[in-house]
Amino acid sequence: MLLFLGLMLLVIFSGVHHRSKEAYIDNPNEQVISAAAYIKTFPEIRETAAYVDLGLYLDSLYELDMSQLTFKARGWLWYKWTKAPLIEGKFDPGQLGTFNFNSLDQKDVYEQISSKVHVTEADGQGETLHWNETAFDVKLSAPSISLKNYPFDRQRLSILVTDPVHETVDLMYRIQQFRLPPNLFNISGYKLDGISYADQVRVYTSNFEDSSEVSMKDGSADTQSQAAFNIFISRNAMTSVLEYVLPIFVVSFLAVSVVGLGLDYWEAKITTPPAAILSLIFLQNTFGQDLPRISYMTSMDLMFLIAYLVCMLSFTDALFDCLFSNSKTYRGLYGKLACAALALSPLIMKVWLSIPV
Repeated sequence: MLLFLGLMLLVIFSGVHHRSKEAYIDNPNEQVISAAAYIKTFPEIRETAAYVDLGLYLDSLYELDMSQLTFKARGWLWYKWTKAPLIEGKFDPGQLGTFNFNSLDQKDVYEQISSKVHVTEADGQGETLHWNETAFDVKLSAPSISLKNYPFDRQRLSILVTDPVHETVDLMYRIQQFRLPPNLFNISGYKLDGISYADQVRVYTSNFEDSSEVSMKDGSADTQSQAAFNIFISRNAMTSVLEYVLPIFVVSFLAVSVVGLGLDYWEAKITTPPAAILSLIFLQNTFGQDLPRISYMTSMDLMFLIAYLVCMLSFTDALFDCLFSNSKTYRGLYGKLACAALALSPLIMKVWLSIPV
């Protein structure tokens, strides 16, 4: 068995080493910075850009799909402005009221402007105030979801709003309000912890004109104003223990429960750990059906790893106990290790969960 494990690790690490030798082109990430920091770097934006005040009211947040890392949101975006944003010096009233969301497919986006003509009124300071609202129902991507602590995870779901045509030199968003009544939160298995919002600027890694290197500092990178509405959710710890931890613990406990049995019960000692391993495989496949394929280890993976280790140690203890029953040279080392691994598993999980995501 040790030879098999050694060869398997050798094959895995040789593949990793081979991939590390491949050459790739430079591929930097997009940057997202606060609007305040961007304006501090480029103060002239205050004069050139039209400021549009935004508000978001959600009347439903639903259908969180962990396997696809998506969720759905329905509500209204209201917006008002005094200075109209221009495109090449011209105003297109049809552009205001249409938004880009962080959706995966434009077919998953429904938008409906409430009034074809923007509402106009005086703001009391001698300027004309324009106002309108857009109803939407959209399926959004959630790439920020991290399953490292699953099933004790806390997630941030973000609704990111940008304008489809205007850059920061023409338009800047200012969030004025965000509402998600707790009684309208409809994601099963999670509770609503709170909400927040942030005025941001999205910095692209291209100028969309040529292949030259771009930078935000010298203004060569294209930028867009972005309104970020964040929803924080988490699982109930007791529910996670009952639904996920307890079944794994029971199966592991059954595997170590035969460690102290004498040789009169050799059949139970030999057959119980393999049966426990089969149960763990079934549980792992069942629990993993609702999760995406990810490139990192989760708390659930760690629990199963400990459980498999406990079962293998328990089986090895039973095997050695039967093989060396006459010589009395085996003193139950593997059985003691199995019990120790199960006993220390809560501490191992606590240390794992304390590591920042």
